[in-house]
Amino acid sequence: MSTCLIILTLNEIVGVKEIVPKINKKLFTEIVVVDGGSTDGTIEELQKMGFKVIQQELRGHGGAIIAGASVTTADNILIFGPDGNHDPETMSDLINKIEEGYDQVINSRFGKTSINDDAGEFDAFGNKMFSFLASKLFRGNLTDTLNEYRIITRKAFDELNFDALYTDSTFQMSIRGMKKKQKMFEIIGNEGARIGGERKMKPFQTGCRLCKRLLIELIKD
Repeated sequence: MSTCLIILTLNEIVGVKEIVPKINKKLFTEIVVVDGGSTDGTIEELQKMGFKVIQQELRGHGGAIIAGASVTTADNILIFGPDGNHDPETMSDLINKIEEGYDQVINSRFGKTSINDDAGEFDAFGNKMFSFLASKLFRGNLTDTLNEYRIITRKAFDELNFDALYTDSTFQMSIRGMKKKQKMFEIIGNEGARIGGERKMKPFQTGCRLCKRLLIELIKD
């Protein structure tokens, strides 16, 4: 099976310089960077490294995922952010697991042995709460429904009718996977501390979006 890597960036020059060189390019048949309008040299640095960079047309985190999926053709799609939160050394673990026949494999930051150096107590509580609610409402068993660091088969992605553009995007991906009874698996992983740049997630705004997403998915077939 072939796998493409979609790297999402927005003003991540420090992370790009430190994290991206650690990616094992041999794991992928396609690699594309989707940039949300960086002005700090992120684009130029990636192009200097030889990466294909495209500008997303739809706004938001989900818009970037849609853009990356639309310009790639591989069987599997791995989503990655170079801000220090995701460990590139675990990419092979995600790929190996999905090749066992899963539809989605998610890096859980809140497993029993996980180490989380980024989320504070409030953010961790919110993530666990929404993951608990989603799993109960949609008959799943996920501990981390929000992490973008995951791999999904293209077939599974296409059947989700994925259209959430903002910070509820991967929440929608998890919920609709459960609704579709996709075969989902969590690898117990960690979350590293952010490297440079600014944290984009705004807790109150994100919480409101996630609540709205829960209601939409409960009503929507």
